[in-house]
Amino acid sequence: MIDLSSIDKIQFLSLFFSFFIFFFIFALVKNRSIKEEYSLLWFALSLFLIYFSIDRHAIDRLAKLLGVAYPPSLLTLMITGFTFLLLIHITLIISRLSEQNKEIIQELGLVRLGTAPKEADLLIIVPAYNEAQAIARVIEDLRGIDLEMDILVVNDGSADSTSAQARATGQALVVELPKNLGIGGAVQTGFKYAARRDYRTAIQFDGDGQHLAGEIPKLLSRMKQDGANMVIGSRFLEKHTGFRSTFFRRLGIRLFEGLNSILIRQRITDNTSGFRAYDRQAIEFLALHYTVDYPEPETVILLGRNHFKISEVSTKMQERLGGKSS
Repeated sequence: MIDLSSIDKIQFLSLFFSFFIFFFIFALVKNRSIKEEYSLLWFALSLFLIYFSIDRHAIDRLAKLLGVAYPPSLLTLMITGFTFLLLIHITLIISRLSEQNKEIIQELGLVRLGTAPKEADLLIIVPAYNEAQAIARVIEDLRGIDLEMDILVVNDGSADSTSAQARATGQALVVELPKNLGIGGAVQTGFKYAARRDYRTAIQFDGDGQHLAGEIPKLLSRMKQDGANMVIGSRFLEKHTGFRSTFFRRLGIRLFEGLNSILIRQRITDNTSGFRAYDRQAIEFLALHYTVDYPEPETVILLGRNHFKISEVSTKMQERLGGKSS
């Protein structure tokens, strides 16, 4: 025999709990403790619970309609679905907040830099994180080539004296990012500066000393020759002696080569190279749309899928002068 009084108690407790959730969420919204857009899923859940608490046979009818033999399993599925939607919603919110946080940090760095005199149409963007051992020599190497340029070091929240070492040279502008954004956020800061100051060309040049400033004319020449929007300094376009990355890093590079060749229908031999030249059109685009997590290979896809012309030229590199690779 089924104890009807126990069912009534369960129904009463279910109704009480459902209404409690509804009015609790309502109070949070009213007191502005939670935004309306974030409360919608919780209101939907509470209304769902209220309905099924009032109509105790609703789940049985719905299960029969859907051909589910065991009605409680349908309830479990619904709860799982709600949890899944809630997690997606939270992920979207976190992603949006992360993007806003990145933009605030970038703007703080650019505002602190102020308006510096522009001396050339070529900007060298040097992202640097804990590169105190190498940054001065990188700047010296850049100034040693016969090209008119401005150098912008983007200090990505370094914990060492990277910023002080760069400033001490007196040969570079230094953007101070108050928090570490990673290579993508640092390079995009450089693109934003280049776009706002109307630079015609930008070179991405690592702050660890691996790239050779003497190779920059190769990138600029190939850009002019091919009419390319981006030119990548490739370590693998031609065989040459010199520094080579580790086996597993090269394996990953080959993986990106195959994947990106499928996605943009163009073979790029060095998708992870951080030695690149960009024209004005690419600068303006990447100032607004630049990937953060895996910027080098993703930027190849981003530009390729948006009909930018990409070229490569063979370049050499050397071992980093200090610090460690990320």
